[in-house]
Amino acid sequence: MPSDKMNDTYSKLRPEPPTPKDEICDCANISEIYLAHKLGSNPIHCLGCSGEVLPDRLEFGERLAETIAYWNSVYGSLYQLWLDSGEYEDWARDRLLDPKGQVNTTGIDLVKELSSFAKAYYLWFYENTSQAPDRCLLCGANLIVREGILFKFCEPCLLIT
Repeated sequence: MPSDKMNDTYSKLRPEPPTPKDEICDCANISEIYLAHKLGSNPIHCLGCSGEVLPDRLEFGERLAETIAYWNSVYGSLYQLWLDSGEYEDWARDRLLDPKGQVNTTGIDLVKELSSFAKAYYLWFYENTSQAPDRCLLCGANLIVREGILFKFCEPCLLIT
């Protein structure tokens, strides 16, 4: 008899143990989300409250769930190598910062797909939070600040920093 996890489209996006309830988005309507690896299984977060958005709320299909889980795994591997501060740190940072690199192009493609469920953005990696970029790393445009939101935006590129 198959387990419930085997029949769960979103099983790879569900953390073990589950995310604490106070870290999960409970907004009545999810209108904007962002994709960001945050050392967990689910990289989808609410732009309004920064809480983790349970994938069931967006109701996307299994193929997209698998692709998001795979991207999160690859991004997480690079991020762990960067955090380790060992011999791979510079290499991993360069991959995370490369606008034409696979992990970033895949992430941007994913937010384009996710935007059919809720307006989606890609959180760009940068090393020092006190030196967040003022210009989009993809198109060079000035990033826009929205009142009440801690991120800066490039709407055409679906990028936040």
